[in-house]
Amino acid sequence: MKHKLKGSGFFRALLKMNMLPLIILTLVITTFSASRFAKSLNVETKNGLVDMCHTVAVWYDTVYEGDYHAQEKDGVVYLLKGEHPLNEDFAILDSIKEQTGVDVTIFYQDTRIATTIRTNQGERAVGTKANATVVGDVLKGGQPHFYTSTMVEDVRYFSYYEPLYAADGTCIGMLFFGKPSAQVEGLVRNSLIPIIVFGILTMLIACVVTIRFSGKLVTAIRKTEKFLITITKGDLHEELGQDVLERKDELGEMGRYLIQMQKSLQKLVEQDILTSLYNRRSGEKLLKRICKNYTQDGTPFCVAIGDVDHFKNVNDTYGHECGDVALAEISARIKKHMQGRGFVVRWGGEEMLLVYDGVHLDKAAAYMQELREAIRTEPVVYGDTKLHITMTFGLTEGNGEKIEHIIRNADEKMYQGKNGGRDRVVV
Repeated sequence: MKHKLKGSGFFRALLKMNMLPLIILTLVITTFSASRFAKSLNVETKNGLVDMCHTVAVWYDTVYEGDYHAQEKDGVVYLLKGEHPLNEDFAILDSIKEQTGVDVTIFYQDTRIATTIRTNQGERAVGTKANATVVGDVLKGGQPHFYTSTMVEDVRYFSYYEPLYAADGTCIGMLFFGKPSAQVEGLVRNSLIPIIVFGILTMLIACVVTIRFSGKLVTAIRKTEKFLITITKGDLHEELGQDVLERKDELGEMGRYLIQMQKSLQKLVEQDILTSLYNRRSGEKLLKRICKNYTQDGTPFCVAIGDVDHFKNVNDTYGHECGDVALAEISARIKKHMQGRGFVVRWGGEEMLLVYDGVHLDKAAAYMQELREAIRTEPVVYGDTKLHITMTFGLTEGNGEKIEHIIRNADEKMYQGKNGGRDRVVV
């Protein structure tokens, strides 16, 4: 009995020495990560909806020339962009819903004329009205708004509303992009489960492993904690240590899960829908990091602006669907070309921003000539049509100037190439 008490005392002392700090640390990490992750995810959800809305709005402006206006036909009011009736854009909206999980609605005034949202009977919620708060803020106030709790057909949404303006400046309708709140909250819950499981398993491991393995475990915990904190602050490019990812235990599994989560968030908020390239917002962040590396350790870099030559003629001659196919194909080639050399951003329309990291100007110029030649010589196939696409590039080397100056310099070089005959690289 006496021996048993001593053993029990040692066990209690061991628990106090090892488990109590670990329990406290686990609770702190879990609580802090939960609050920061939830806040960060809300912000990223908002930014993703805003970026997606702006992308679609720009796409409409690019594809359908003309202003928004209303037209009545056979007793039905149509909202048109130029000559194109938006009431019939279900295929576009459904494609966005299928690829991103985001619901989309086009309003004429306060009435839904095209939407992916469905009623309880499974029918599209066309003809239903926006709520009074949205009408007051967006339609009457003329200002875009993000809401964390908007009820639509008995479903609560994280939603973003963007006003649409007619030629006379009046607000004629709205764009709505929304994600069901249950999905966002479910992602938070599902992301926290591995953290809680990890904490419990770590406490059990701490009772049986040696000091050597405990040291490795603490190191892995600290790296994971740093990774989580950085992610919750909105930096989606933080790297998790390879030693954590190569572990064969639950901590490594959690790390790989977090990497998958990180990639999913990156895809949601950073990629352009059509080309799968970085969008402009994320491209600006990456370029700031490249400039910071140049300032700190002198790592060279070069920036190029490229534009597809006569792209409007492709759309006008073969249709916008053909133009989309051509743009996606050219983007894929450029992305492949940039692997191991830097990154490429869809800067706007058919304009691309290329950043060569760790490369001086002469080497970047050689890469660009190689890319230009590859684009020129390999046609884009669309059905029975072979399109011979060319691009004009302006290239400049980073030199410590502000990012705006570097991009402006590359843009000026590109326009020199345009004025000089196109299909060339101006350095």
